[in-house]
Amino acid sequence: MPRLTLLLLSLTLATLALAAPPQPWYEKYHQRRVMVPQSYYEGLSLRRQQPINPNAVRNVVCLDTSTRFLLYDEYAASLAICTSIAGPSATRCEGNPAETEGRSGKAVFTLEAIEKDKGATINVSKDAWAGCVAAAREACPEGSFEGVCVGAATRGDVRFRLGSV
Repeated sequence: MPRLTLLLLSLTLATLALAAPPQPWYEKYHQRRVMVPQSYYEGLSLRRQQPINPNAVRNVVCLDTSTRFLLYDEYAASLAICTSIAGPSATRCEGNPAETEGRSGKAVFTLEAIEKDKGATINVSKDAWAGCVAAAREACPEGSFEGVCVGAATRGDVRFRLGSV
């Protein structure tokens, strides 16, 4: 009898040792995986690297504070101006447009050279544009806004507006 008990005990211990461990606590709570495009991280990176310079913009007006934008849509729309300034190879607004629009989801950025009737075109670098948007967002933490990005055109400044579709 003691041999049988010893055999059963050793088989039980061997089975417990070889059994799958219990599921860790962090695997019990599943969340949906969300695919985030690279432009979102690029927008976050620009915002993080760029110190906010309040002198980069002037005449900032908060339009509708009840308007809500997804953070991704705002970043993607800001990088969709001038066809696209997203990606590491794009450093500035190309094509010399007098007006341009960047759109993503519900967010729309509209840019216009103030002196376009005198031949001015939009000539803003990606970093300067990110600085203008960050300074305007600092002045208006929620909703839509408009302002003037200083020195962002070949002659004069650029009027910009974040609105919704």
